[in-house]
Amino acid sequence: MSSYFRGAVFILVCLFTVHAYAQKMIKLAPKESKSLTNHYAWTLNATCNVQNDNTKSKIRVSVLNNKGKVNGKSLSQGQATFLTVKNNDQISVSAEPGTSVYLVNVGASAVAAICSV
Repeated sequence: MSSYFRGAVFILVCLFTVHAYAQKMIKLAPKESKSLTNHYAWTLNATCNVQNDNTKSKIRVSVLNNKGKVNGKSLSQGQATFLTVKNNDQISVSAEPGTSVYLVNVGASAVAAICSV
């Protein structure tokens, strides 16, 4: 029984360790939109590093369900904010379980972000 418990703990540690270093690339062409959802049972906290051609771009972030934070600004269902970003800017994001957001690149150039959880 003790080896079963140790095996279960090892698997849980591995799952959380892999998740702790997960990265997601988000790309938005001009006028493109995307919907993102936190399907996990815990709050996700991420730091996103913006990559673009050094022009300023504007992104609209709308919360469709639940609540979260973008750069420390709390947003609930139905609320939105605009972010003006340029190359190498960092965005901090926090999403509670079940939170869905809708992103729209309202700028004239493509924007990408690598988000580390």
